[in-house]
Amino acid sequence: MRKYIYLGYDLLCIVLALLVALYLRHGFPLIQEGRPEDIYLLLAVTLGTAVCVLLLMHTHTSMWRFTSSSELASMMLAVAVVVIVGNTVLFTISRLDMMPRSVPPMHWALAVVTMGASRLMARHLFGPERHSSKQQSALKQHVVVVGACHTAELYFEFIKRIVQHQVVVEGVLDSDKTLTHRLFQKRKILGTPADLPRLLEEFHVHGIHITHVILAQLLDDLPMAERNLLLELEQRKVVQVVQFAKDMAPQFQPRVVRNHEDFYHNMTEIAPHSYEKPTGAYPYVKRTVDVALGSMLLVVCAPLLLLTSLLVVVDVGLPLIFWQKRPGLYGRAFNLYKFRTMRRAVRRLDEDRLAHKSGDTLRTSAIGKMLRRLRLDELPQLFHIVAGTMSFVGPRPLLPDDQPEGGQVRLSVRPGVTGWAQIHGGDKLTPKEKLVLDVWYIRHMSFMLDLTIMVRTLLVVLKEDMRDIHISTVLAEHKPQGPATHE
Repeated sequence: MRKYIYLGYDLLCIVLALLVALYLRHGFPLIQEGRPEDIYLLLAVTLGTAVCVLLLMHTHTSMWRFTSSSELASMMLAVAVVVIVGNTVLFTISRLDMMPRSVPPMHWALAVVTMGASRLMARHLFGPERHSSKQQSALKQHVVVVGACHTAELYFEFIKRIVQHQVVVEGVLDSDKTLTHRLFQKRKILGTPADLPRLLEEFHVHGIHITHVILAQLLDDLPMAERNLLLELEQRKVVQVVQFAKDMAPQFQPRVVRNHEDFYHNMTEIAPHSYEKPTGAYPYVKRTVDVALGSMLLVVCAPLLLLTSLLVVVDVGLPLIFWQKRPGLYGRAFNLYKFRTMRRAVRRLDEDRLAHKSGDTLRTSAIGKMLRRLRLDELPQLFHIVAGTMSFVGPRPLLPDDQPEGGQVRLSVRPGVTGWAQIHGGDKLTPKEKLVLDVWYIRHMSFMLDLTIMVRTLLVVLKEDMRDIHISTVLAEHKPQGPATHE
């Protein structure tokens, strides 16, 4: 429940930031001129866009008292997306006649400052610093840290938050002699580990007893002489050597990779010789077309993305997005995103995948069927196309369980939103039949062929019975012939 309160607060900040930005720019002449409907439209579009974006980016699920820099960056990005998408939608409706050019950046800055300040204030008032252990009467442990590195920074942060009043770092040692007498995280670099016996004597003279040496780097990474010296001091029980770096990143025992992980391992490490390297100029032109067309469609389809998001929320609830791990180019795994069209169902670990899949139709509502029929559930794949994990046209990314035997050649190109197999039967084809058609496409890939596939895909969406074709005849026409050629 609390996370939705956070969501409501963020939405309020975004809406108020827009009003303040408009007021700072030129007051509210739209209301004075008798055009309050423009303000209402602006607020409605901004609020609707903010709801969808914040829910998709999960900015409301973070714990404010533990706010990190990455969460602040995510919040700033979410507000930027709200401003960009909202203004894009407004441009398609009214060409932004009511919006001065300086308002969007002011809107972003004000919303970021307000939301960020709230999170930082919560961290300051209720964060981990306020929950640190109280000072105790136990004797303090005096230590030195070996290694001026990032792991040492983590150790300093650890003792600050967990054992703040029980450990005192007297200094840092590093194998690099040129760092001696410099400061690292406000601690003086006293010398190298080879100087440790002398330093222990000096501390003892001043009444300080060093009990532990904290290794912020792996023991094996130290020079042989320094490593042997530390082990000797520990054996003589002069100090206790604590391998903090090793404890932070333990070495896991190798295991036998099975199931889907075994598939991805084989595709990326063992089977590269089975791929067909595309030749000619078109594969490079194809990527350029994907980026240009995908970016344009993201802008044009922004209202459609927003409408589909609202339909999904009404139909199946949150979360909006369904993701599934699929093999992409050269077998590299990526997360395929779609809008959810089915209600949740629990699948037992011992349940057959096909038996579970047969019940999917019972969980799909009329709205979900409509979204799948019009392919609107695949709109998030436009982001995949721009990012480079998918293409508009190519072999569909199948689950490892559905991959045909010897089908590594399908992974020679980026997977596609649609493909040659999809317009010649689609789900009615067996994995082996899809392989035949996909291999033919890879070996005859060209601009005209891709254009033909995209046009025929639109026709299939508009008239589904066009897929009722003689599959055997198509397969006979697509038997592999000769090496790959690309126009």
